[in-house]
Amino acid sequence: MFEKEMKRLEALRQNGCFKKEFYSSRLRPDSFDSYERFCEIPFCTKEEIRATNAYERTSSDGGDVYGIFSSSGTTGEKTYYIYSREDKRVHEEFVRTFFSQIGIGAGDLGGVCAPIDTGVMAHTMMWQFTTMGAGYVTCVEPSPENIVSLVTSLPVTAVATRPDILSTVAYRPEWAQAAKNSRVTKLLPGGGFLSGSRRKLLEKTWNAKAYNMFGMSEMFGPMAGECTCQDGQHYLDDYLMIEIIDPETGMPAAEGAVGVAVYTTLWKKGFPLLRYWTDDVISLKNEPCGCGSSLPRIYYHGRLGDCIRLGDRIVFPRMLEEILIDNGCIFSYRAEKSGDSVTVTVETPDAAPAEAIIAPVRELFNAETAVRFVGVGALGYKGHGKKFFDE
Repeated sequence: MFEKEMKRLEALRQNGCFKKEFYSSRLRPDSFDSYERFCEIPFCTKEEIRATNAYERTSSDGGDVYGIFSSSGTTGEKTYYIYSREDKRVHEEFVRTFFSQIGIGAGDLGGVCAPIDTGVMAHTMMWQFTTMGAGYVTCVEPSPENIVSLVTSLPVTAVATRPDILSTVAYRPEWAQAAKNSRVTKLLPGGGFLSGSRRKLLEKTWNAKAYNMFGMSEMFGPMAGECTCQDGQHYLDDYLMIEIIDPETGMPAAEGAVGVAVYTTLWKKGFPLLRYWTDDVISLKNEPCGCGSSLPRIYYHGRLGDCIRLGDRIVFPRMLEEILIDNGCIFSYRAEKSGDSVTVTVETPDAAPAEAIIAPVRELFNAETAVRFVGVGALGYKGHGKKFFDE
C-alpha cells in the first residue's frame, strides 16, 4: 500500500525537502521504508503550523520563492505560507486537469469574487483563469449588488467564489433575474462545502452549471475539482497522498470508509505537508468516472470542528442545510448543543416562521430541539465561519 508514494517521499528527503527541524524531528531513519513505518510519523496539526513562522517550515531558498500568502484566518490567526516556483507549476497542472474537462479556456472571462482578506483564495482563483488563457476581473467586496454589477457590466462567463457568496444573488428577485440574464455559464464554488440543495439553488438562480472545487491554503488553494459528471472531485494522486484515518483510533480506515483526511505532498513543495491532519471528514472513490478519467475522487462530508455529536451520531451543517434550502430557507443558520438539547436558529425575512422545516429538523437531530427564527443578517455571519457549536 502506498509503495509509489513511499519511494517519492524518500527521494524528496534525499533532495533536502525535509531538512528543517519542523520535519526532521518527526522522521526516523527508515520512516519511508514502508507505509507501516510511515504511519509512525506523528500527525501534523494546524496548531503546530501556527506556532512556527513561514521560514521555519519551507524547503525553498530565496531564489525559489514564488510568493508568500496568508490563510483567511477564519478559524484563528492568519497563517503565512511560502509557495515555490515548483508549486506554481504543479498548481497549473492541477488546474489544467480540472478546467479543461469543464470547458474553461481562452474565450472565458472569469469573475473572481474573493474577499480581499482571503489572500490564498484570491490569488489562486486568478491563477486558475490565467493558466487556461482566460482573462479575469476581481470583485474584492463581493456583495450581491457588486456581483450583479460585475456580471451585467462585463461579459463574465465564469464566477469563482464561496458557495454562500454565490447564493446571495438569490436573496432578491431582481438580483436573481440579473444573474440569470448574464453571460455566466459556469460557477466555481470553493472555500466552503457545497450541499446538493445549494447546488440546485445556484444552478436555478444563475442558469449555469456549478462545478465544486475543493482546496485549502496549506496546499495552494484548489487541489480537487469536479468534472462534468459532478460526482466527486478528482485529484492528482501523483502529487497528493491522502490517508483516510479513523478519528477514534488514529489508524487507517478501511478502504472506502469515511474518515479524517490526512495529506502528504509528493513534490518539492515550498511548504511541504507531511501527514497533515485536517479535521476534514471525507471518503475516496478509486473507480473510473463516467467522464472517462481514472483519477480518484474526493467526497467531502464535513469537519470535526464544525459538527454536533449526539451519542454515536455526528450531524454536519450540510445535513441541516439540505432541509433548510429544500424548504425555501436560503439564508444563514446556526445550531448549538447544550446538554442533551439542540437550538437551531434560522434567518428568514422579517423573522417569519417557516413551519415546514420544524419537523424534519427535529427528526435530523433526534433530540430535544428548539427552532428559532430571526431576521436576515441577525446571526452576523461574515465569511464562512462555523455553523455548529457543540459544548
